[in-house]
Amino acid sequence: MTRDRPPHCAPDSEPPAVTDRTDLRAIFDSMGELVMVRDCSGRLTEVNQAFLDAFGGARPDWTGRWFASALGSQKLGESRRYDVAMATRRGEAWIEWTETPLEGGGTVSVGRDVTQERRARAALSEAARGKSVFFAAITHELRTPLSGALGAARLLRDTRLQPDQAAYLDAVTSSAEHALSLIDDILDLSRLEAGRLELRQEPVDLRALIEDLSEVLATRAAEKDLSLAHAIDPDVPARITADPARLKQVLFNLAGNAVKFTETGGVLIRAERANDMVRLSVTDTGPGIAQEDRNTLFEQFERGAAERSHAPGAGLGLAMVKRLSEAMGGEVGFTSEPGKGSHFWFAFPILEEVPATLDPCLTGRHVFVASPCAIQRQAIALQATALGARTSPIADPDAIADCLSQAKGAAVLVLDEAWAAHAAALRAAQDPIRVLALARPSTKDQFTTDQRPEGIDGWLVAPVRARSLAEYACRTAPSALTSGRPGPVPPPLAAPRPDGRLAGYTILVAEDDPVNGLIGERILARLGARPVRVADGQAAVDAVSEQVFDAVLLDLRMPRLDGREAARRIRALPHGRTVPILALTANATEADRAECLDAGMDEFLSKPLDQERLCDALARLCPRENRARVG
Repeated sequence: MTRDRPPHCAPDSEPPAVTDRTDLRAIFDSMGELVMVRDCSGRLTEVNQAFLDAFGGARPDWTGRWFASALGSQKLGESRRYDVAMATRRGEAWIEWTETPLEGGGTVSVGRDVTQERRARAALSEAARGKSVFFAAITHELRTPLSGALGAARLLRDTRLQPDQAAYLDAVTSSAEHALSLIDDILDLSRLEAGRLELRQEPVDLRALIEDLSEVLATRAAEKDLSLAHAIDPDVPARITADPARLKQVLFNLAGNAVKFTETGGVLIRAERANDMVRLSVTDTGPGIAQEDRNTLFEQFERGAAERSHAPGAGLGLAMVKRLSEAMGGEVGFTSEPGKGSHFWFAFPILEEVPATLDPCLTGRHVFVASPCAIQRQAIALQATALGARTSPIADPDAIADCLSQAKGAAVLVLDEAWAAHAAALRAAQDPIRVLALARPSTKDQFTTDQRPEGIDGWLVAPVRARSLAEYACRTAPSALTSGRPGPVPPPLAAPRPDGRLAGYTILVAEDDPVNGLIGERILARLGARPVRVADGQAAVDAVSEQVFDAVLLDLRMPRLDGREAARRIRALPHGRTVPILALTANATEADRAECLDAGMDEFLSKPLDQERLCDALARLCPRENRARVG
């Protein structure tokens, strides 16, 4: 610390006059905090009793001594706060000083002992780190057998099954997926608390994300006889930069809750633009949120209505939504009226975007949406409007004919399957008009045969995609067999033949878990490859040193050598410098991904192993000319 006179000290200035120094000292001594006053050169002119109690000595021992300052050229009226470790009569302590310049020059500093606070913060931080490590370890151990169960179920689905066996298999799959989802929520909450959750920013097709998620939830909604629909406003960007997994997690929690608590009516998922933000919302026709549950709705393990109705769940979903929205720089909220449903929303900033280019292909057409479900009427009307059409929702089947008579130009009627019997009479009264039945996946078959109701030109399956509505509303001639999109594919009755996309590849699979190892082998064999399996990291290194492989799949957690160290050693081998290495893990975190890439791996795949993702990765990374290596 320089002893030069600070800029704000006048050359011949004196410390500010004190009318009664004894009174000022008495005020200082009455304070519990440490007080010291310094002149322009940094020498002490006054200390209080708390200062003497902490550092010892008498006032004359300290007066005139130089004492380091943290201010430098601080502006008058500005204060600076800093912590410093100091030797006191009770041992080393952390003192937090608040240092303020005086008008005539010099400074006054007030200090307080924050040693216990720092220790408490350190203990909390250590506890958070320990909890995070614990959750990471235990969730990995839980995910590994669950991933094996899901992978085995997928393999079993491709064998000859009786209908009741397929139903049992669906129950097993659903239960395992629910358990995995709960484990992921617990792990993510622990990462958020520890400040270790990393967001992965990449291009996201928001429309595709919403449509795919809606179709996943549609089956669950259909089991409760609920309608589920979605709508994306035309000014929502075609692509944004965001973390797709986290967006899907937030939306899945909100929409999943809506389906779980709604007993009649339906659920609408909507995307809108609000200036420089995207707003995703979920509206339902459920019971609404009770007043006593509103203040604690987003707290961890708060189950509220779920507890009273004995609904499943651990009370983590909405807590996760709130934490993730904050991590993404967004916000979440809701409105609700008991007995009339709820409206949850999540808004997040647009970092980068590709503007929407939705083709207004229905311009000049009038789309009538006739359905007893307000959710379906609203969703399809919003989609048709975004495509350029004029729209008219109809809630009464007896009013359809009168509404159609007001149509000008080409008209399209989207007619709910519940009112499909009216189609023939409506066509006879209003021609030309195109009539599309609105069906569910489980009921669409009645519209795909010659026995379908008279007057139906085609059919759409809810939840309706915008491009399906555009395509089939634009057709001018009735088709004998048209649809908005294909329904779900039923389980095959016999095992499929290997498709041969990886024929000729020899792939090393290093996996210590026998179930997941078996799944990896079967998937590779089904794709036409020849798998070679080992049970630990050192065995993988030895195998690559002795044989040439087209690719190596490494589990991250294995005995003897883990996947990362095995990858480093493989890269040091002559045959391992260019071989594609793919990581397999039950915990697919961004930290794991970064560590794998640093270790020299080329791709990162999570369990349960997905056949299409594996095939795409291997086809991309493995040169086609290498397929002749099979011995």
